[in-house]
Amino acid sequence: MAGWLTLNLSTTKAELALASSPRRDDFILLRASKPAAIFIEPSEDRAVLRAVGDLVTDLESVGGTKPALAAEPEDGCVIIGTLGRSKCIDALAATGKLETNGVAGQWEGYVLQIVENPLPGVKRALVIAGSDRRGTIYGIYELSEMIGVSPWHWWADVPVQRQKNLALHGDLRKQGPPAVKYRGIFLNDEDWGLRPWASKTFEPETGNIGPKTYAKIFELLLRLRANYLWPAMHPDTRAFNFYPTNKEIADTYGIVMGSSHCEQMLRDNVDEWKTDLNGEYNYVNNRDGVLKFWEQRVQENGKYESIYTLGMRGIHDGAMPGGGTEREKAERLHRIISDQRGLLARLVNPNVAQVPQIFCPYKEVLPLYRLAPDIPEDITLVWPDDNYGYIRQFSNARERQRSGGAGVYYHVSYWGAPHDYLWLCTTPPALIAEEMTKAYDYGADRLWVVNVGDLKPAELDIEFFLKLAWNPHVWNGTNTYDLLEKQLARDFGAGNAPELTAILAEYYRLNFRRKPEYLGIELTNTFSLTRDGDEVQPRLDAWRKLRKRVEWAERKLGPEARDGFFELVAYPVHVAALINEKALALVKYAAGGEREPQLAEAQRAQKEIECLTETYNRAIAGGKWRGMMMANPRAQVAFNIPAPPPSQAQPVRPPPSATEKLRAAAGSVQASRPIVMEAEHASQFVPGLDASWRTIMGLGYNGAAVAIFPVKISVRETPERIQAESPRLIFSVCLPTSGDWSATIRALPTFSVEAGRPQRCALAWDNALPAIISFPASTTERDRQWQTNVLRNITEAGFTNLIERAGQHLLNVWMVDPGIVIDQIRLGASGITRHK
Repeated sequence: MAGWLTLNLSTTKAELALASSPRRDDFILLRASKPAAIFIEPSEDRAVLRAVGDLVTDLESVGGTKPALAAEPEDGCVIIGTLGRSKCIDALAATGKLETNGVAGQWEGYVLQIVENPLPGVKRALVIAGSDRRGTIYGIYELSEMIGVSPWHWWADVPVQRQKNLALHGDLRKQGPPAVKYRGIFLNDEDWGLRPWASKTFEPETGNIGPKTYAKIFELLLRLRANYLWPAMHPDTRAFNFYPTNKEIADTYGIVMGSSHCEQMLRDNVDEWKTDLNGEYNYVNNRDGVLKFWEQRVQENGKYESIYTLGMRGIHDGAMPGGGTEREKAERLHRIISDQRGLLARLVNPNVAQVPQIFCPYKEVLPLYRLAPDIPEDITLVWPDDNYGYIRQFSNARERQRSGGAGVYYHVSYWGAPHDYLWLCTTPPALIAEEMTKAYDYGADRLWVVNVGDLKPAELDIEFFLKLAWNPHVWNGTNTYDLLEKQLARDFGAGNAPELTAILAEYYRLNFRRKPEYLGIELTNTFSLTRDGDEVQPRLDAWRKLRKRVEWAERKLGPEARDGFFELVAYPVHVAALINEKALALVKYAAGGEREPQLAEAQRAQKEIECLTETYNRAIAGGKWRGMMMANPRAQVAFNIPAPPPSQAQPVRPPPSATEKLRAAAGSVQASRPIVMEAEHASQFVPGLDASWRTIMGLGYNGAAVAIFPVKISVRETPERIQAESPRLIFSVCLPTSGDWSATIRALPTFSVEAGRPQRCALAWDNALPAIISFPASTTERDRQWQTNVLRNITEAGFTNLIERAGQHLLNVWMVDPGIVIDQIRLGASGITRHK
């Protein structure tokens, strides 16, 4: 006889627990595969009614039988409704039987509660009630996830485990309101995955990304408790509004539509602006034509839930046309925004402050904003990252007082200088958490949107990002992989989750040093066979060991989980390892020696990448994802493999002379043997007046780094104040010689919390006053130092001091800017001196 699966609703974690039989006070969802009936009033919002249809499907996929939709509430049923819309739900709230404190009147809140005697003739019911339509929808999907339907059951083929019996025990579960009001994704650079797949496999009738694809994306967003989308907009992708039903479908799902930083007023400039009809896309020379273009879209979409992107950039991610000085451009932006708000006031709401609007100062627009920052205060400022995961600006005290608040536009995929990363998703969850929680603490609580490229293979990062948007402070720096493990336990079982989490932790660590797309790029200072010893072989060994772990983990899974495992774990790890094997074989080839075996190794690795990618596209899930995966987007990944050199005898080098040996030995003593200290291994973490250093697990080359918690504190400017107030790391170190010693801090290339300032910390030996050091400040994406830093995920600064005696010393590292993240400290002697 099948056991009963009991879901504990008495805690916020809603942990699953098995029971041999239902207890007397449990609520029965499934008995012998027969599900409880569902009651919902037909007058409910259409988005809620549609989501109930998904719950019906989910219950059927778990139990094998479709639940009935009851015409009236009945004993043992599930009652679903929205406060203020459902008479049944309002009656339960009015009598106090339904606990709505903290939910009623809130944004997107919901409660799941087992209610005794809710209505005449009904002894017990499970009630799902939302504060608004999306709150109710989230409550519905909460139940779906609890019974074993992953948000990724369709998009990543995570299997649904069949059950004959399901019971709930406990009292209630409340969620909301979310910390961030609008939470969503940006489908971008879709040329190599999402659009080929949609146009040829999933939606060939449109030959593009159309209504059928968007409907699936909307459902995924809701299952992930998101509510917002920037649609795809690259050349050859049809505009969202090209298909008239798209905006209706978005409303049917309850999704808020927006448009990217360069697609103002819900327009898709690339697909919709026709120069032969509209003239030049230039506000200076063609103001009336541009305003008419925007006006048409507001007329079409004004009645739907939307967020309007204000300002102006070029047709496709270029600078605003019209020329002029920087000051003239900034003033022009203000005039454009005024005209755009005039359209919204006339066509949407005379009280334009009630119309959601954003301004995203992306790339060249950020300096213009800094010249003239006084845009209307009800507009939400959406701070961009630098395209590589480091947020460029944080709200200052004045900006935090604005009624429109702030948000963030983030990337886990990017096409552009200095180099693309469009193939694999390798942004560590810890970096997402460190940057996004920092932004949230500085006031970015209105809107978060993340560029996810083709959506796949960014599944894990997408969910991590959106969960943080619901509750940023669920992350505390040390629990990055605890949060990831919960996702993996849900999708692959609690018994498999620890090992899968460890595999992915190593995957993110290795790729943090170099993304797969960057291997072989000059700016990244390719791994060396001689620098700091052999960097190549240890890296190869680490990747090969990781591949073995993936193979062992896969053997422990049932066949039904293999497709999802391949998509979420196996493919990313295997091909990342193989591109390293290919690139590092070419490093060995370039170094000379036995060259033909290295070429053969590179060719083998490339062939295996091609085979695995073919498996993804043609075999996984019966060919469901054909066209989704390309291993070489924009021809930026696969390096040319040189042709084998003609066979010839290799010259024999004579053995080194005694003089050469002496020179080599002397050089190694002077230039090598640096003292390397990982930041998280500091001898002491000394708290400051209002903050402390804390280890962040999952960041840095070694898998851990240190940062400041809490981060919203003042910058320290003077040595005296730094010494008295700042948190300090103390490293106890034995220096083998006296003389000049350099101390180099390796940090992540984060931005200062004070706009336009360099990132800084302070150093001192022993009892000396702190000396402030500044890291190279980022200027533009054409700055070579910045390019090198972001591709390597490091920035370095330091100082040199005369150490008068060898022996034990203390190196002190103080916070200056609270946004800093320190990875490593390296000490080096500038010359050879005698011990004293």
